[in-house]
Amino acid sequence: MKESSIELLPSRVLELSGVLPNLECGAMVFVTWLPGVPFEKVLAACDLLELRGYLAVPHVAARNIPDEQHLQSLCTALIERKITRILLIAGGAEKPAGAFSDTVQVLETGMLARLGIRTVYVAGHPEGHPQASDGELIWYLLRKQELARQQGLTMQIVTQFCFEPASVLDWEKGLRSAGVSLPINLGVYGLTSPRMLVRYGLACGVGQSLRFMQKQRWKLHRWSRPCNPLPLIDAVASVIAETPETSFHGVHFFPFGAVARTLEWRHALSSPASS
Repeated sequence: MKESSIELLPSRVLELSGVLPNLECGAMVFVTWLPGVPFEKVLAACDLLELRGYLAVPHVAARNIPDEQHLQSLCTALIERKITRILLIAGGAEKPAGAFSDTVQVLETGMLARLGIRTVYVAGHPEGHPQASDGELIWYLLRKQELARQQGLTMQIVTQFCFEPASVLDWEKGLRSAGVSLPINLGVYGLTSPRMLVRYGLACGVGQSLRFMQKQRWKLHRWSRPCNPLPLIDAVASVIAETPETSFHGVHFFPFGAVARTLEWRHALSSPASS
């Protein structure tokens, strides 16, 4: 938990002036880059986070980048700030802004490593992706893994947020058996409401778990309470403790608006008293 990361919108970072109570200096804060948001706003949020002592990890969305010149400009702006870590994603834009429609195309330019980016996080989808088969998703991860090896990049996976431990554990085993050895940081929801999770999950294409949650709506006394991801975290922690060959590495929080509550809970869980 002490090494876990969290993801925030740039607008939220700016609203909070980069101040995140209960998050220790040196923690990684991922900053989203949604379609229609100028990358300058992402940079402004990163500047604030770095000023407060956090490690900013900006999203770089391939579909938001018109061409290699813009990619070079983007990377240069990050390196000037001594930010050498990014989360490289395809992005949510329906149509690419230009030359790049996926992350492999960005990596194949070699520009990230050449300009000084050293660590690249890529997306993982334990519950699948609405626009790609499981086989295609594994192929993309294998290709990214090979490109990272060739270019000397450190690469890790950050997954979409999940609910059910069984599907996550099976997915990790499947990746290992296919030859994907990248460390996995499991995406988990913060202490937000079930209603908010359903809202975000439908937007993000998280399928099986959302259907599971919607079947539980009759439990009205739970439906209004904040969700707690501890069962999922416990399951992964057990695998890390008992399976030396596991690819699970850490946890990545999606607070979905419940930033303060999630960070307070994370801090309490990572303190010696809760061990």
